Amino acid sequence: MANCHELFQHYNRAIKLTDEKRVMLIGVRESLRKRMKENYLKIPSLDRRNLDLDFQSQGSFVMDTIIKPLNDDFDLDDGVYFQDGLSEKERPAPQVFHNWVIRAIDKNVEYENVKDKTTCVRVQYKLGFHIDIPIYYADNFDSPYLAETKKGWLLSNPVEFIAWFEGKTKSGFQKAFIYESVKYAEPYEKWLSDIRKKDCQIRRLVRYTKAWADLKRSEMPSGIIMTILIGENFAINDRDDIALRDTLLNIRQYLLSNGFKCPRPTTPIGEDLFAEKSELEKQFFMNALNALIQSANKAIAETYEKEACKEWEKHFGTRFPCHMAKEIIPTIIKNEPNLDALKRTAVVSTPWYPKN
Repeated sequence: MANCHELFQHYNRAIKLTDEKRVMLIGVRESLRKRMKENYLKIPSLDRRNLDLDFQSQGSFVMDTIIKPLNDDFDLDDGVYFQDGLSEKERPAPQVFHNWVIRAIDKNVEYENVKDKTTCVRVQYKLGFHIDIPIYYADNFDSPYLAETKKGWLLSNPVEFIAWFEGKTKSGFQKAFIYESVKYAEPYEKWLSDIRKKDCQIRRLVRYTKAWADLKRSEMPSGIIMTILIGENFAINDRDDIALRDTLLNIRQYLLSNGFKCPRPTTPIGEDLFAEKSELEKQFFMNALNALIQSANKAIAETYEKEACKEWEKHFGTRFPCHMAKEIIPTIIKNEPNLDALKRTAVVSTPWYPKN
């Protein structure tokens, strides 16, 4: 049976953020932070209520699950925090905070566009990437409120999500790395370096599925949904191709058994991230998932690596390195699933989710 583990390693390197890009993004992020702090202080104190602002890195950049999209529009999340002790009734409306952030950004020639979205302000750069700036209000970092212009103030803690995911990876992440960034600057940088060097399997699987969604575009789920589905259904294996196939099988069963929900594991706990998806979008994703599982089963059961690779390429595109696939039958194959196991995991015709 074909073993495509090494091909997935090459694919991972093709979609993973390079060190050069990482350094570039950090430099742009720091420049934007500096500019915002300086411009924010120029806003009259009566307008900005003397509130201080601070920043916290968050999302896939910290967890190292960020990928290189096909169109190179990298998505970097950098939360801005306003700190004070005002109650929700006393503090200004979320839109006021969005306006302050836009004024602090003070668009110039470096930026292509600044867009006010419901949950963040997006800064689109001419270099071909954007920084999303979610806006939070908090009297402490443990319980911040997200400034959502349509829904109001929503309790939301992105650091808790990082801690949840890193708990799945057993990477040794501590929330103090971010909450007490000055005190823990050195161990935090070492942790970031270590996770990139070790690059555990669960991170790779998140990247694979995010790249799959990026290629298909359309109604595919967001990166946070993919991360949760992988985290909740991860099936470890010595081989990435088998680990991915088994994890996808778990995801399908997970969705079929819970009415096609993706509950958020952190605040707001239990929020269904599929709730606003239409039936057509859910159907589209389930069809895509079934097709990928079917190809995964075929690829793993194939005799020749070259033929197996064609099945993976259908879903991961030309960045999947089929030109490196071997045409000979491998002489030593470790941890291969037996035929009975393959039959048990074959794609069967099922409704995409239980009907009421």
